[in-house]
Amino acid sequence: MLSRTRLYLAFGALVVAFGHAAGIACAQGTKTIINAATVPKYPPFEFKDPASGKLTGFDVEIVDAIAARMGIKVNWIDSSFDQLISSIETRRADIIVAGMADTPERRATVSFLNYLHANSVFFALRVNAARFPDLDALCGKRVATARRTIWPAAIEKWSDEHCVAAGKPAVIVVGTDGSPDTRLQLNQGRADAAVQGAETIPYQNTIEGNRYVILGKPFLVQDMGLGFARDDVQFGQKLKQALAGLMADGSYQELLRKWGLTDSAIEHAMVNGEP
Repeated sequence: MLSRTRLYLAFGALVVAFGHAAGIACAQGTKTIINAATVPKYPPFEFKDPASGKLTGFDVEIVDAIAARMGIKVNWIDSSFDQLISSIETRRADIIVAGMADTPERRATVSFLNYLHANSVFFALRVNAARFPDLDALCGKRVATARRTIWPAAIEKWSDEHCVAAGKPAVIVVGTDGSPDTRLQLNQGRADAAVQGAETIPYQNTIEGNRYVILGKPFLVQDMGLGFARDDVQFGQKLKQALAGLMADGSYQELLRKWGLTDSAIEHAMVNGEP
């Protein structure tokens, strides 16, 4: 039989252990700072202001506004696109903010707070617009796009359906290291056309002298999402409630107007496509 002293010691140890576990749970449930991983190379969503070097863009402002409504602050972390999802899995980040499309494949690893519609388009240098009277003129041409995104596969699918099926040569996908590199390949003549989100082209035209022209209509329309851990359902609901609040008080619409994204507005805050 245990002595009274040993019983007291054992009971005390349990109290300390339970108290420590409760403290951790409390800390996790009442975050005051969230780590947001981003790739600041995709204006007008997230980028470094050329003059000040400050992180800015629609995504940055909407996430800061969501966090403020939740009573927390954001610690921004620069990342590479291919490290974003793993940063959620390893808990290096609480949320990923990178103009990312919400896809079934990605939902196998992370959940998404849907906050915008994304329209993927082909575009070219304006001086070459006459070479592309319609999208069929892309068949057999070199099209640049970021290799770590959904776009290479989407271009190949479009090419199979519109070029190969019609007996025309397939589009040649030129993989790049991101949107800035995509435009570089286009400007240096290594690509005939390129693919990005339609929302990015007007901004680039404002800083590059109306250099680019969108070809045809969007060939892929999807929801964009802010990624978070699949098992953190409570956090996801708090994010959704905060975004819904910004929609209700007009803050969401104001930011859309500021960044020229009114055509990308969604009607309701959603998680994985569900209101």
